Amino acid sequence: MMKEKAKWLIDAIESFDSIVIFRHVLADADALGSQFGLKTWIQERYPEKQVFAIGNSVGASSRYFPCIDQVDDAIIARSLAIILDTSNAARIDDARWQTAVKKIRIDHHIFVEKYCDEELVQPEAAATCEILALLLKEHGEILSKSSAQYLYSGLIADTINFTISSTSTNTLQAAAYLISFGVDVVQLQMQHFGTSLKDFYYENWLRSQMKFQDGVGYALAKKSDFERFGLTFQQAKEKVFVFSGVFEIKVWALFTQMESVDHEEIYTCSLRSRNIALNDIANNYGGGGHQCACGIKNLTADNMKDLLRDLQVRVREISK
Repeated sequence: MMKEKAKWLIDAIESFDSIVIFRHVLADADALGSQFGLKTWIQERYPEKQVFAIGNSVGASSRYFPCIDQVDDAIIARSLAIILDTSNAARIDDARWQTAVKKIRIDHHIFVEKYCDEELVQPEAAATCEILALLLKEHGEILSKSSAQYLYSGLIADTINFTISSTSTNTLQAAAYLISFGVDVVQLQMQHFGTSLKDFYYENWLRSQMKFQDGVGYALAKKSDFERFGLTFQQAKEKVFVFSGVFEIKVWALFTQMESVDHEEIYTCSLRSRNIALNDIANNYGGGGHQCACGIKNLTADNMKDLLRDLQVRVREISK
């Protein structure tokens, strides 16, 4: 199958003089790593083609990737659009993807809807970077260190350094392929899992605020809390990992205050577990994501209480 899909991707790229690569809003390292890893490889493999990576909404990982491109509407309208790491059309970070001549999608989220002409969706894959790496490996492509570095960056970020349940032999084969091109694993380890002093202090503060009930660990961070430590909203909301690795915590959640709407405090929730399905619960609150890693926006205080109750019920059900 991968051999056929590798040819599918190469044929699509070779059919167009210009390619525009899209990804989801609030782009994380897998979205950005797949976007810039693919862009770099296409530019180096087909130097005569125009290749653009676009999208304005980024998370804290963006500082490790190049700046996004500015593209005229007319260029997109005659291009191939490749949409990466995005489960549904509403989350694509630039509505102009719809104007492209042809649209293809490569993604590892649970299938929600079909929105492209042709799609490769593999929910069993640990990251979109894994899928791309294996497609290129299957086609016998030689990558530059830069391209491999971007893809490996997204791979270790989405797998939390190969420690989540979706890590498979395919994941490790993708990693080995990328490392063979000179990836600096030490640099990327520190980039994704090292910390600054201000982050260190904030992470310890979050741990001190954590509440625990019925297998669910959670904390709430107001805007004044994370700003006091010099963090932005994007940086603060990604700290949910500080509650992982505790035996008694089966599900963990971080509620981070967003900008107020009509003077009402609203929060985003970063939601994680090791092996308990949470995506259906997240969907009930307008969120979504992976089975064990989800996000929800625009939660009120009442929403948060209801969500915590639902999470505790889920843990009790699983524990029976």
